[in-house]
Amino acid sequence: MTATHPFTLKQLLVVLRSPWMLIASLTLGIIVGIQAPDTALKIAPLGKLYLSLLKMCVLPILISGIILSVARLMSQTDAAKYVKRILTIFPIALGIVSVSGLISALVLGPGRNLDGQTLRNLGILINSSSVDLEIPLTGTISQSESLSPLATFLFNIVPDNIFNALTQGQTLQVLFFTIAFGISLGVLHREQNTADPIFEILDNIYKAFNKLIAWLILFLPLGLFSLISSQVSQSGVDAIKVMAKFVLCSLLVFALLYFLGVLIIWKLSGLSWNKVIKALQEPTIVALATSSALAAMPVASTALNTSLKCNQDITDMILPLAITIGRFGQVSYFVIASLFVIQLYDNSITPQTLLVVILGSILAGIASSGSTGIVTLSTLNVVLNPLGLPLESVLLLFIAVDPLVDPFRTLCTLHTGIVATTVISKASTSAPPQLESMAASVNP
Repeated sequence: MTATHPFTLKQLLVVLRSPWMLIASLTLGIIVGIQAPDTALKIAPLGKLYLSLLKMCVLPILISGIILSVARLMSQTDAAKYVKRILTIFPIALGIVSVSGLISALVLGPGRNLDGQTLRNLGILINSSSVDLEIPLTGTISQSESLSPLATFLFNIVPDNIFNALTQGQTLQVLFFTIAFGISLGVLHREQNTADPIFEILDNIYKAFNKLIAWLILFLPLGLFSLISSQVSQSGVDAIKVMAKFVLCSLLVFALLYFLGVLIIWKLSGLSWNKVIKALQEPTIVALATSSALAAMPVASTALNTSLKCNQDITDMILPLAITIGRFGQVSYFVIASLFVIQLYDNSITPQTLLVVILGSILAGIASSGSTGIVTLSTLNVVLNPLGLPLESVLLLFIAVDPLVDPFRTLCTLHTGIVATTVISKASTSAPPQLESMAASVNP
């Protein structure tokens, strides 16, 4: 008779972190919301508390992570050379992912032509003028008549008081401050070699809050169950129905960007198509399984250095920046999500609105540095606030489908970061003839 082994803590942690557990929590939340709405409403405060705990970690991770990454880059003696390449390749990559999301959302219209009764059930009432909004959850939103959305967006970037920006949760202003402070700190370190203690403090703050996030993520199934069940108890399954087209639109964009990235790496590396696919296989699997680009970074770095023959010194510096600051998957997702909300409220889409969406999504993606999963969604306010649209009334819609979208959003961030790192690395070595013009444009 064989002895049975008890269920260990390690096995429990694996189960809690499993994507299947999140899907099970989502399914159970829907069932409880429909069959036992009173129970769902009683446990709703638990979900709100969990969401608040996750949001609590956003600003510390944002401030420490971005300052540290920018400062370390600027402290390099040859920083100017890499800054030029980053300022060339990263904007191109960000432009590609944002425009891809923009075109997809405009063509597919995930938030268009939704049933009026469904919208009312979700707490969204759109009047006949299609301009004024009544949102019972948050009250009336008054839009500034004197400033256009683009002007409002630009004026909201620079903080006149960083402490007010921190206390009021002005993520865009905090982001501007952290980048500016990171640049000056890195230059100071390079010139005087005096910033090492600050680097260590910032690194410890970043690691500490990431550890806290890792602990909180263990309770994500419980938090997700509470949030979804309470939402479904009030709106039925309308929330899930509304987001079906949005999910399909997002996954389509991520798939197209992945294929485009493989094509670029294949052209630059000079390797066969099968070897490129094989090199990217492990980073892809790890990103999808963990929903963490940082967790997949070591295997991605190995693939770049070993299989794709990239310069290791450049890989070790550029790939972390691409993952933590580039946030390409988040940028594409924020573009689609922003247009979804605009279409949901039937607001007019002007060229100025599209410019705000693109610029805001890029900055929101950067502002989400260090955060994962549903914590990422809170920075969508960077785009929606200048447009006079509420995040609170639609946040639960995005939370409901995030377990399905998050692994592919993470993969897009990691994969596009690999592509950007490959381009910069190949521009730094003796490139084949087809790369000479690219290298010249990146580093004149």
